[in-house]
Amino acid sequence: MKRLTYLFVTVFLFCFSWMSNAQQKTIIIDAGHGGKDSGQVAESLNEKDITLQVAKVFQQVAEEKGYNVVLLRDNDKFVSLSERTEKINEIKPYLVISLHANATTNTNKSGIELYFSKNEKLKEQNSKFISKMSQSLIAQTKYKDVKIRNANFKILNESEYPAILIELGFMTNASDLNYIRSEKGQGEIVNALITSL
Repeated sequence: MKRLTYLFVTVFLFCFSWMSNAQQKTIIIDAGHGGKDSGQVAESLNEKDITLQVAKVFQQVAEEKGYNVVLLRDNDKFVSLSERTEKINEIKPYLVISLHANATTNTNKSGIELYFSKNEKLKEQNSKFISKMSQSLIAQTKYKDVKIRNANFKILNESEYPAILIELGFMTNASDLNYIRSEKGQGEIVNALITSL
């Protein structure tokens, strides 16, 4: 009986510790584009709609695991880049994930891309998240290669907290488009990202 009690207490404390740790972490999800800014368009599907769908899936799954998730937009509205970065720095998050979808004239081009800034202050933290995300995405999604790049995007440069911009796939590639618009694809991408936290 004592052994069973000890096991129960150990499991409870482990779960409580993990949950408490998650609850202390605020993740900001930036669903790219919105409102008058549709982003890329393919097969009558707007990038702004895909990013919002993925953002909402992320919020639901992450909050079930104890994270606090803030969406910079939770509907089809236009939010300027300045408004987004101001909100980020006001909230002081553990991590910012900005969601986008790629496009190119080469319809064979496929894959997911991760971008971060060269901000020296955040270099170590950004590198840590990038490394974990790329490994999780390769292990848990259809993508077997993840490109990692530096970029001078405003959302990355002006965030005072770790921030990663993700191109979820190429809307101009039929396989990628079907994947990122599907419940299965969105779920796999979201689970991979949350695993990396």
